Amino acid sequence: MNELSQAIHPQVYILNPNLGHPLFLNIDKKLKMREFEIRFLCASNVSDITEAKRKLQENIEIVPVFESKWELKRLIEEEQKKRVQKIKEAKKKQSLWRRLLFKVSKKRRRSFEEEISVEHDKIIEKYEEQLKERRENAIRGNQIKPFLINIEPASFTGIDKPDFDSYLSPVEYYKKQEILDTFIYFFTISLKFEISEAVQEYLEIYNFVMFDIIQRLDDNRTRTNYHSLIISKQEWDTFSFIHATDLHIAERNDSIYEIVKNWLKTFKLESLEDQKNEGFFSKLTKFFQKIPKKLEDTQKNLKPLKKRYVNPNNNFRSFIKNINNEVLNNKIEFVILTGDLIDFAILSTISKDSRKSSEFEYTTTNWKTFKNIVLNQNTPDKRGVIKGEELLCPIFTVPGNHDYRPNHYDLRWGGLYKKIGLNPNEALALNDKYMANPITAITKSFRALKGYLLEINSSLDYFLKLGRNNFIFLNSGSDSFKNLRDLISGKPSVTGLSAKQISFLKQLKNTQLKSGEQTFLLLHGPPINPKKSISLLKRVGKMISSDKLLTEISQFKESFFQKLGFAKSKARIDEDFNIQFGTISSHWEDLIDFCKNNVILTLSGHTHELKEFRLGSHNANEKKYNGSKLEENSDIPIYYDLYSEIFTNTNDIEENGPFIVQTPALGLGGYHNPKLVGGFREIHIKNGKLDSFKVKFINR
Repeated sequence: MNELSQAIHPQVYILNPNLGHPLFLNIDKKLKMREFEIRFLCASNVSDITEAKRKLQENIEIVPVFESKWELKRLIEEEQKKRVQKIKEAKKKQSLWRRLLFKVSKKRRRSFEEEISVEHDKIIEKYEEQLKERRENAIRGNQIKPFLINIEPASFTGIDKPDFDSYLSPVEYYKKQEILDTFIYFFTISLKFEISEAVQEYLEIYNFVMFDIIQRLDDNRTRTNYHSLIISKQEWDTFSFIHATDLHIAERNDSIYEIVKNWLKTFKLESLEDQKNEGFFSKLTKFFQKIPKKLEDTQKNLKPLKKRYVNPNNNFRSFIKNINNEVLNNKIEFVILTGDLIDFAILSTISKDSRKSSEFEYTTTNWKTFKNIVLNQNTPDKRGVIKGEELLCPIFTVPGNHDYRPNHYDLRWGGLYKKIGLNPNEALALNDKYMANPITAITKSFRALKGYLLEINSSLDYFLKLGRNNFIFLNSGSDSFKNLRDLISGKPSVTGLSAKQISFLKQLKNTQLKSGEQTFLLLHGPPINPKKSISLLKRVGKMISSDKLLTEISQFKESFFQKLGFAKSKARIDEDFNIQFGTISSHWEDLIDFCKNNVILTLSGHTHELKEFRLGSHNANEKKYNGSKLEENSDIPIYYDLYSEIFTNTNDIEENGPFIVQTPALGLGGYHNPKLVGGFREIHIKNGKLDSFKVKFINR
């Protein structure tokens, strides 16, 4: 049973905002605002609004998250002030004669002060020790008690309806998929709270402060929506955010190094013993039977396992450290993670019987592993696992196709072991512990998202407006079985968009996307992904010289054609390549049309590769992008190049966009380039316009 269904008594839980869909509140630059009003979406197993209100009243706390070094220094200063004040008050209570003795005798005065401040000194010593060790990089401040000012029922609303609210509308899959079990009643609550002096002091140095929302429950438990509320002094005119994708987090990633390391050690000992006991006739028999080379030969000329093994969990931990440095220098406001957050849902070590009975319980899934890394909780004490940090900035998430997969797969299939730096024998060593069923490994289930919807992000599709910047988050779906060959080869398409999602985009276009604003679209499955080469039938006429035939996508960079002096139309890739290879399988034309006419930058992942495209105008002469006019049913030219390196200022980006890009995977490299791993993209907004969107790597 999961956390929600454990409740025996009537309960109410705050669903939204949450870790992967936080709520931003803006504060004035001079920090004069003290009071804030907020609204949350709640789920309950009781329909009585009076009972729901009673459960919430006085049981909610808002707790600020501070960088630990800053907070510990502040606490030390605060305690020092308390100590000084206590000594002053104690001296005033002394007789005139004793006060005169204090002035005459430093020893008497010091002894008196030490006796008075002994408790404060112990507290200061504790803080100083914590500051010296600094085991955790984040620390919670004093809780803030909000005041509940209103509660009202919330009605189910589809994303395609005009009254849909990304934070406050319960959606159909809660009920259809029974994700919340008995929690089938929904309320919106309004709260008022006042920030503390510590929060104001923090905002004097940093751009934002995050808050956890904590609920005290009847059975002495607590439910926490971590990092779910943000107070920011950012005006959203000039700022930066990060895009990362394809993390592939799994508990087993942290065990593989130790398993293989132990196997190598055992293998070497056994190999030495075998050689020692091997006689003449045994060697002669092996020679005539043409027995393959000894197993140890396959381990020769290899780098040490520590330098070869790619642990996606460690990549995420390193990424968080990298981002935290940027955050503490006020350079990054938030991170967007577009899918394949986990590799598969159910922990590999869970038995078959337990998998059936657990019903995708959060605690038995890799959603807990993902959340633990974000919060730097319960890091396993195993060889090869690096020390982590709690992420010090908010994240926004959407799911990917792997997030729908319940069960683990065998790393030997399709040469997947190569992606993590192992050889076939080392992958075989994992077989005893991680034996996989080839049928269940490729199955998909919406229920695999249960832990995600309960603990990470209860919204699959949502909209966010920050200043003049619009962010649209879309769920591109699970694996598509339309092309089984692509799925088996490890390059699956995704199911794509539904009619309701297309209606959602149209609603946003008509109600939210204003002239002069810029829009970013975030999804896992790439809208454009060409095959590596042109088909044989289309190769005729692609000669650019007597000895050069263009067949590979890498040869079709727009800048290459410009250098040769060819017409711009010659560089189009949509006329010759299959550009829907491993992309979304439904409503493709609608999505491309929306991207062309409403979106300046579409960010995706899925392929684990670095690919960038731009959508041209409908004739050979390019025109300026304005993001407002809609031209229906048009043939949109598509071009290919490394545009993030070519266009590095607002004018060039606005003149040549819009762009649709794939960011290299953070967790694992691709089939064609396993070393292309640890990638992310840093997006800069300058004076309300997209200024750059370059790719970076955690290890470079």
